[in-house]
Amino acid sequence: MFRRGIPIVRRAAIKRTIFGPSSSALAALKGVPSSASLLGARTFSSEAQGTLLKILSREEAEERDSGNLEMPPELANLKATLEQNWKIVEDGATTNLFMKDKKVQVSFHCQDTVEADEQYHEEDGDELEEEEAASVRFCVTVSKAGKTLVINCVSEYGEAKIEEVITTATTADAIHGNQGDLTEKAQFQGPDFLELAEDLQGAFLDYLEFECGVNSDLASFVAMYTDYREQMQYVQFLKDAQAIIS
Repeated sequence: MFRRGIPIVRRAAIKRTIFGPSSSALAALKGVPSSASLLGARTFSSEAQGTLLKILSREEAEERDSGNLEMPPELANLKATLEQNWKIVEDGATTNLFMKDKKVQVSFHCQDTVEADEQYHEEDGDELEEEEAASVRFCVTVSKAGKTLVINCVSEYGEAKIEEVITTATTADAIHGNQGDLTEKAQFQGPDFLELAEDLQGAFLDYLEFECGVNSDLASFVAMYTDYREQMQYVQFLKDAQAIIS
């Protein structure tokens, strides 16, 4: 029999050619995910999201229960002492100190630490390991008549040590915003501080302490406050990550 000029047997063959493969098979052949694979991917994504949120929440709870978010009494007392002469302003991970009666500013970032290498000493035939405490970099500026003296320092064992001294026309705000790193490479970047005459190095250190107010109390505050602020910023990171992911 024929229908519309097409043999029945051929019509059946045409039908199988058009409708034989399943939609999932065609999708696989074309590289398009099937509905089953998409559902599996969504399920896996949901599980990954839930797992991450659970761990982030756990970490935040552990940090809060640890008591590390409470300012230690020693640090609180030191902060109160410094606030007699300094205005302390927190700006995210950066802390700024402004001297109340001079154009002197100190700033430091809670992650700008310098990890000392482990040192090994031989004593009585035994090798002993000593790990030095982390040091913290901070920047001091003194401004006058459009010029700024930049003193980049490091706090080590409660004492301020000078790494470099630079003079610039760059504003103090820009300098502290860049953590004491001057990008104007065309200008003189200052002498190698350790190659200066010893009496000149000593004079700069005295100026830093007695004129800029950067004494042992302030150096100790930089080191201690860095640990405290880094802990606070870590917990904030955990909260922000949860808010974004959920």
